[in-house]
Amino acid sequence: MAMSPSNRSSNSSFGKPAEHMRNIGTSLEPATMELGVDQTPVEQFFVCSGSPAPLVDPDRWWLRLFGDAAANAVEVTWDELNSLPTTTVHSWLECAGNGRAMYELAGGYVPAPTAEDTPWILGAMGMAEWSGPTLTSVLELAGLADNVRWVGPRGLDVDNNEGEAAAMCLPIDKALRPDTIVATTMNGERLLAAHGAPARLVVPGWVGAYWVKWLDSIEISTDWIPSWRADTYYRRRQADGTDLGPATAHPIKSCLALPWPAAVEADGKPIEIRGYARCGVNHVARVAYSIDDDPWRNADLDQIEASTESRWVWQPFSFRWEAEPGEHQIRTRAYDTKGNTQPDHLDFHPNTVLWNAVTRHPVTVTVT
Repeated sequence: MAMSPSNRSSNSSFGKPAEHMRNIGTSLEPATMELGVDQTPVEQFFVCSGSPAPLVDPDRWWLRLFGDAAANAVEVTWDELNSLPTTTVHSWLECAGNGRAMYELAGGYVPAPTAEDTPWILGAMGMAEWSGPTLTSVLELAGLADNVRWVGPRGLDVDNNEGEAAAMCLPIDKALRPDTIVATTMNGERLLAAHGAPARLVVPGWVGAYWVKWLDSIEISTDWIPSWRADTYYRRRQADGTDLGPATAHPIKSCLALPWPAAVEADGKPIEIRGYARCGVNHVARVAYSIDDDPWRNADLDQIEASTESRWVWQPFSFRWEAEPGEHQIRTRAYDTKGNTQPDHLDFHPNTVLWNAVTRHPVTVTVT
């Protein structure tokens, strides 16, 4: 390990202002769904963690690279990591379990005992600027064999219910993409402990489990690298538990920038309703909305600043609503460039991950 237990400490507050977040065990969800357009402020960016954040001194940290597909076992120091060329990636990050509560609240399912995990509503996501060396440049410090197939990042957060350090298994083609990086900064500032300092993976488009925080080691292998998270939890499954393979890229999805349920005030003028669409496979092409089962209409796709444009930015959208007092339901549906869209119905998932169904969002309108 890069840090011995005597050199590790932790906290449970994650250094976040209390008014911006709500505590869910050792995780934090934003108190608002107004998460920004080009960036989500760090102080209201969600934290998904099975334990308090390890506090690591960069000067006493190193990243161990090893494995049967590595030419050499090496230990990369903080200074060596920062001597590599820097790449900046603008990407949204989202927990695989974002919307977990929707299986019950919107889907009507009774949670299974095996699904006892962070009951995210819709706020376990955020948009940020990430900077650091490419994972390719880091792996090349150890040398890659021609038959390399997998890399296994592992974190320093060992105090998890699963009884082992957080770890995943990443196929080499995704690992070597130029936008897969080892981030040391977020929104132009050094990573906070809450977000994986001193270094974390950024794996755009894929579920947050692959974005391993508090990096400790990376195994470079010819074979699949087992772990509880990769083999048991972060899987696509049928309702009966049948395994359909690893949960990797996020499916297309959308949600409103409103609390669940929401209450808004109308003063006789149209209300602007905003939201976020995103897809881990293709670009978002359009977003439609429906109020109280009226015909679907296209929302406006908000522009991202040119400086933050990238393949992996989310797509903010908006529309104006002449709201009448009373109880309403708003649905949104995103479409990607290949014509894929959100399903009206989603079968239950035993681990309640990958929620992307068209969701009826309850909104109460009062008159000022």
